[in-house]
Amino acid sequence: MDELKNTLDTIKAIDWDSASVSFFVVKRKLIQRSAKYDIFHVNVDEPLRKKLRGITSGKIKKSNVAIEYDFNTVDLDDNLLGLPTADTDLQAILQTLQDDEDPPTVDQYEALLGSWLYIARLDIKDQPPLFSARRVSEGWTTKKVMQLINMVFQNNMLVDLGEQEIFRIDGKVDFFTYDGFIFIADKKNFETALNFREGMERNRDEIVKEFSSLGLFENATAISDLVGNNLRHLRRLSQVKKAGYYKDPNFLANLRKVSEEDGWGIQYSHEGKLLVTEDDIETVLRVLNNDRLTSKINAENFDVDVKHKLGAGG
Repeated sequence: MDELKNTLDTIKAIDWDSASVSFFVVKRKLIQRSAKYDIFHVNVDEPLRKKLRGITSGKIKKSNVAIEYDFNTVDLDDNLLGLPTADTDLQAILQTLQDDEDPPTVDQYEALLGSWLYIARLDIKDQPPLFSARRVSEGWTTKKVMQLINMVFQNNMLVDLGEQEIFRIDGKVDFFTYDGFIFIADKKNFETALNFREGMERNRDEIVKEFSSLGLFENATAISDLVGNNLRHLRRLSQVKKAGYYKDPNFLANLRKVSEEDGWGIQYSHEGKLLVTEDDIETVLRVLNNDRLTSKINAENFDVDVKHKLGAGG
């Protein structure tokens, strides 16, 4: 995606070491599987601002490639996964952070306990703000962890205290967002922090309705039952929805033809609708996402979990 590359190039060209820094914590409540987020501003001292600035700047400097987010993709070392901010729960959080009215400021120690996520906002004159986020794995505690920045809350402000163990910010970034795009460094933490599993469950329900309206399956509701809350199936079904091959009649006709020629065992009703069972749900989801491929070099066949489309002539 050219927009991802261009946006990352823009981010890397900016001197974030000179940015002003604001700090926020986010708390989360789950209500019927939907997340509600409360955002609070936290005053921080200059040494801590410097460290937060350095953590974000360092991650940006090490990251040179952004690949479009795929539900099945694993983390990619220092490369990033990217997708539009509007596709995630982060959009609502950013709206609060950029409202004319500032979030309430933390004025007591207890208000920091149980935080779900912390966010550093970096501002450079005449540039959109950059927001750098890290999930708090167990809420803030005093348990000792390697390579941590430790803080205490004094005079309504978080203060860096070197080796003392009060609150903990480690030297990592889970994801950052700039000008409409999220760049993900830790996929697992990103998905947990922003309730992405709920999004995949919504995808499941939406695509089953699409399957029904298209008449693609003999019994589309069986997909919902077979996928259930299985995370692997949810990921694959969400990727099927994102790719959209199932909307292409030519793709579906070729799928049936190749399945019969190569003996894939995919079953169809007398009316030509797909049949799916517990035994073949994995295969059906895989082929609907075009994840059964043949090498152009030696004609070997492969089932792949992640693929990256080559450009024209690739």
